[in-house]
Amino acid sequence: MNKKVIVSLIFIVVVALLLLLCCNKKIKTTDLSKIYLNNMTINADISNYDLSEYTKTDRYSGNYKYKFNEIIIGTTNKNIINYLFARFDEDYINILVNNKKVETTADLKETLGNNYQDKNYDSEQRLRKYIYKDVDNKIKAEFVYSTWDGKLVWITLSK
Repeated sequence: MNKKVIVSLIFIVVVALLLLLCCNKKIKTTDLSKIYLNNMTINADISNYDLSEYTKTDRYSGNYKYKFNEIIIGTTNKNIINYLFARFDEDYINILVNNKKVETTADLKETLGNNYQDKNYDSEQRLRKYIYKDVDNKIKAEFVYSTWDGKLVWITLSK
């Protein structure tokens, strides 16, 4: 290969790496320990909750121990909740973030702040998601929202 081609390739690789490093925004930590889905939260013992009010279902995929129409709950072998999923738009679950009911991205930013990543989720349905991370409690919260109106569609909390 000729020297110009090699230098050009090295330049392109270096620029690509710099762009990746600069554009990969690290999320600052946010306290997510006070997000509750019908009073359930990550790191809580599942035996403290009455699950009889929920309707069992097989409509959701995933290897989660508790799948209901209203909520999905994953637990560790020690019955500690490590995954929660619920929809905002079906009104089955009372979702509280820092003791506040949030319905839009504006509500969410007002309550949790601006330390999040905004990523595409499903462009055809015009859905995006805000990702918040809590380093101290090892919790990740993903809030999927509609770009039409900024309304929150569903939440996923995970360990």
